[in-house]
Amino acid sequence: MNQEELSRRVSTIVERGIAQGQIAGACVGVYQNQEELLCEAYGLADRESGRAMQTDALFRIFSMTKPVTAVATMMLWEQGVLELRDPVHWYIPSFRDKLVEQDGALVPAQEEITIQHLLNMTSGIPYPGWGSESLQQMSRFYDEISRRLDTDHPVDTQEFAARVGAEVPLLFQPGEKWYYGASADILGAVLERAADKPLDELYRELIFAPLGMTETDFWIPAENRSRLAQLYLWNDEKQALAVEPDPHMGMTDYRKKPAFFSGGAGLVSTLHDYAQFANMLAGKGVHKASGAHLMGEHTWRYLTTPQMTAAQKANIDWPQLTGYSYGNLMRVLENPIACRSNVPAGEFGWDGWTGPYFCVSPSDGTVLIYLIQACNGSNSDIVRRLRTAVFGVLS
Repeated sequence: MNQEELSRRVSTIVERGIAQGQIAGACVGVYQNQEELLCEAYGLADRESGRAMQTDALFRIFSMTKPVTAVATMMLWEQGVLELRDPVHWYIPSFRDKLVEQDGALVPAQEEITIQHLLNMTSGIPYPGWGSESLQQMSRFYDEISRRLDTDHPVDTQEFAARVGAEVPLLFQPGEKWYYGASADILGAVLERAADKPLDELYRELIFAPLGMTETDFWIPAENRSRLAQLYLWNDEKQALAVEPDPHMGMTDYRKKPAFFSGGAGLVSTLHDYAQFANMLAGKGVHKASGAHLMGEHTWRYLTTPQMTAAQKANIDWPQLTGYSYGNLMRVLENPIACRSNVPAGEFGWDGWTGPYFCVSPSDGTVLIYLIQACNGSNSDIVRRLRTAVFGVLS
């Protein structure tokens, strides 16, 4: 393996993306068998101020929070604190006897939502949207969350889950299909109830402290705020990136500890911190540097095994997930040929709306982490080129 060639390939791809205006800057890490092969920063963390990207930059990782939530769930499951077949209403009573949108009417759910439904995005719980009562009700609730952010009574994690359970009908019968929504946020509230502690404390105790992830949290202390990379969104009219202000999805601007700990999107992290988490996953639950053993190999195997039935998988229609299945809040590669990839089958990981992306290939212990702050940027050709280049040079 030629580290110099790896660095050259990654630099060429990322700097091309910067020159083309797709991103302002990025941090990239490549690891194999938990050994660092590449850890580099490129471009600008804040284009308007001219602040250079540094490898200790803080990123809104949005849905890369979900695998953290999945790991915490596996750990509590392994410890006997919860069971994956537990009905959600055991922890959030308003989820008992849910109603489901069906043929323009609301009908009773044929089965109760379980923790595994939340992990698999087969619960029927949506994100905000338009076109159905469920989507619109969720949109109205998120609008209320935003209005209450800076008041004395913001929506907290438990109110979020209780209100979704009481007010938002399901899009479909539990288990019927896959649909990307707020399941992980409900799961965060379930974990709080199961462990009897706030989600931030639970993550710190189970995952962050053992792995030495000292800068991953739901908010940023004042002394570190200057390291947060600026968030951008592509402006079609100007054909350029434009500053995208916080907050989004019911979260704060990270200046203060939030009331709502979003298990689906709430964390901020750094390249170094998230690499500890990803390398633990590459190590099948064991983190070599610290010696931390977060889960047994059998539990890890369950975490990283596809969970979809054929009917559920048929609804995974995102172009970037061609060739993938899904389970436990992560994609899992089943057919590299279908997605035109040289990455081995079994690769898993996830990404986020703000652009961050990671993948783990257990067959060769390879980890790729690409951190940016460009909304929807994880779907760009930069990610595809990086994957091909990295797995080509490391093969």
